[in-house]
Amino acid sequence: MTIGGTLKTLRKAYGFTQAEVASALNLSRTSYTKYENDVHMPTAEQIQLIASLFGVSPTEILAPTESNNVKITKPPKPAKPTLRSDHEKLLCVYDSLDEQSKTQLMSVAYLLMSQSLKAQGIDVQEMVEQQLHKVQNEGSENNDD
Repeated sequence: MTIGGTLKTLRKAYGFTQAEVASALNLSRTSYTKYENDVHMPTAEQIQLIASLFGVSPTEILAPTESNNVKITKPPKPAKPTLRSDHEKLLCVYDSLDEQSKTQLMSVAYLLMSQSLKAQGIDVQEMVEQQLHKVQNEGSENNDD
């Protein structure tokens, strides 16, 4: 049996859809389907996540020989993988970026936030100045000690 065949067998035994497994791995369904069809190979981290999801060892996924078939007698009832929220997806994207890209992404996020606040009638510039003034006052109080 191939790795893809093992993944498909495990997924079906647990009653998961490709979309549910893909979401648990933070992948698109199409990307996960390529694993089951042996078009692409999962990363070591993804193999670990898949093994945890299905309660098997990574070796059982990586070495699917006829003598080492994954034994699925009666799978435990793990919770179905939850579809990741946009918040979790954004954090995963952020975590995968280098420092310069993180800074650029944060700049765009602050710009969007300030535009949203401005549309609500909130003066962002005034808020920033108040916070800077507060920080400066706290700093001068600490220096007086």
